[in-house]
Amino acid sequence: MFAQPAIGERFFGREEVLELLNKRILALKDGYRQNMAFTGQSLAGKTSILHHFLYTIKDESFIAIYIEIVKEPFRTFANRFVATLLYNSLVKIGVHTGTDISSIFDKAQRALPKTSLAIKQLNAMMERGDLDEAYSGLLGLTSVLKEEIKMPCVVILDEFDNLEHMGVKNPFLNFGKVIMLQKDTMYIVTSSRNQAIKKILSEKLSLLFGNFEIVKIAGFSLNTASDFIDSRLAGFDLDKEIKRFLIAFSDGNPFYLHHLTSSAKAIAIARMTSHIDRDIIAAAITEQLYESGGRIHQYLLSFILDLVDVKSREGYTAILTAIADGKNKQQSISRSLKMKPAEASKGLVKLAELGFITKSGVFHRIDDVVLEFWLKYVYRKRRDVIVDDIFNRMQRFEDEAGLYVAAFIEALGKDLIVKLSELFNLFSNELVPIESRQVKLPHFTKVEIKTLQDRRHVIIATFRGSSWIVEPFEKEVDDNDIIDYMRHLKASGLKISNKVIVPLKGIDENAKLLAKELKIAIWDTQTVNMLLNLYGKKRFVLL
Repeated sequence: MFAQPAIGERFFGREEVLELLNKRILALKDGYRQNMAFTGQSLAGKTSILHHFLYTIKDESFIAIYIEIVKEPFRTFANRFVATLLYNSLVKIGVHTGTDISSIFDKAQRALPKTSLAIKQLNAMMERGDLDEAYSGLLGLTSVLKEEIKMPCVVILDEFDNLEHMGVKNPFLNFGKVIMLQKDTMYIVTSSRNQAIKKILSEKLSLLFGNFEIVKIAGFSLNTASDFIDSRLAGFDLDKEIKRFLIAFSDGNPFYLHHLTSSAKAIAIARMTSHIDRDIIAAAITEQLYESGGRIHQYLLSFILDLVDVKSREGYTAILTAIADGKNKQQSISRSLKMKPAEASKGLVKLAELGFITKSGVFHRIDDVVLEFWLKYVYRKRRDVIVDDIFNRMQRFEDEAGLYVAAFIEALGKDLIVKLSELFNLFSNELVPIESRQVKLPHFTKVEIKTLQDRRHVIIATFRGSSWIVEPFEKEVDDNDIIDYMRHLKASGLKISNKVIVPLKGIDENAKLLAKELKIAIWDTQTVNMLLNLYGKKRFVLL
């Protein structure tokens, strides 16, 4: 594990998710079970959220069973599951025990005789080699326990998709059959492979799909990321532009922010300054992403090596590197790598299954923005180097990182209306998923910025005599803003084919409902940054 889960005082933010978990636990007490599936890229904070929730929860009415699923034999998994279940159950009913396995089993035989008997039967199944029956029996233990001590269980299976590697036939199908009958056990599953977990829920657990509430865990929100950086760099001077860069560069990922700010702090102290500038951030990026001992470098290299088998590694990493270099359509990938289209297609599908990339219409994008940077500026350069100047290579990278930071900050400083107009000029009839539907982004023949009478700015993008009207808002949008937007549209006298607003600081519910009624598309910050990324532009952050 590259990052220990943050709990207690080290935990930061995530109030909405914690509130949702509390709500679901309260509902379980009242007899209503809602299973949950947490998705999101690796190290986005899923495990920390669950550990912190279990650490802080005061409710004594349920038994929590947390298991991290790794690629291991079923017997090993079963032993960990049983030991965790018994230990937490004994603690809950006031039977004090250590973590010694023999002590746990000895005390459980006296305090939990029915559950202990079921475990003996389970062990007999494993001795006979009947792993499929043992698997169902293992999942059924929580129901036996509920009957014995009248407490429901909350079973947390971290990296749930790894169940397929335990040597059990149809692990997800049998999982579904068992939990359909278990109304007294709540399951929380997590996965860093978004496509894999969606496929498991929608296909292999299709009968249960509606019973799993999918919760997407992304990086910190802008405000939370800003507060996190402030707390990590308390006592240091930090320009707003540097903070914006760190948030955009890391996409708010807490693991990356933690290590980048740790390095920046240490470098500033070593240089005897309290001011963290671009040079210090470039040095922190070098230390963390370029140096072989950097924590982020080690994680990214391990991420590549662990998820891609040796036989396919060269081809898959070549595809990933091509995408990182801006060749993010299948045709351009196969052409640049001199790869057959069918081979490129197969590789792209597999990389999506493994959780490296997401397909967005005709585009393929790397989900982890720091991985994308590392592939392009570190991994590829180290792989393709002809003359390895070992004495100067680190300084050269740090210089390049400094130029990258400067260019990124310059892009962040551009007015959003200008950034959006540049983006619209790049569209060329691609289909891209926006707001859960496929949107065709036309090849506009004219894109212009208009200043309205009340000093608001809109983009008018025209093709075939029809126009898109796009207005960004640097404040929370309310229904009056929607009414004004529609008034300007009517006054324009243009033939309107698409209406788009970009609420950079959110939109209230009344305005959202009104926009939906008036068929106005809402492109939030995440959508705009996704489009900027697809078309090779730097993301933006508005604090």
